[in-house]
Amino acid sequence: MDLLISYHRTLVEGLLLVLLLNLVLPWILRGHPARRIFYTRIGYFAFWAFWAMTVFSGLIVWIFAGRPVSLPILVMLGVMILLPMLDGYRAIRLRRLWLEEKDGLGFHTLIVLLEILAVVATILVSIFLK
Repeated sequence: MDLLISYHRTLVEGLLLVLLLNLVLPWILRGHPARRIFYTRIGYFAFWAFWAMTVFSGLIVWIFAGRPVSLPILVMLGVMILLPMLDGYRAIRLRRLWLEEKDGLGFHTLIVLLEILAVVATILVSIFLK
């Protein structure tokens, strides 16, 4: 069981790292629109890969631990639903902004910061409300 929990924790850390890279890379590549769009799209794929692995491992840990539904589990399930909704909204909105020849960095930063905040809040809830 400890191995499953450590694997899930490693995936959550990887998801946070991908979110931080998604936050920083567009600002680094601000002067190169084509490169920024390219790396933003790669960031989408990395986000979805880590999100899927994290959700799957979390559900496996929850099933094998046999724990009842508690507040930390509900928060994790809520964030599991919230993250793809925010990321999908970000992708659709950024595409519209790019087609209008606008930068969209402020909007991108806001959404990614909300995603990071949701993941960090989930980690804090799971630590302090065991």
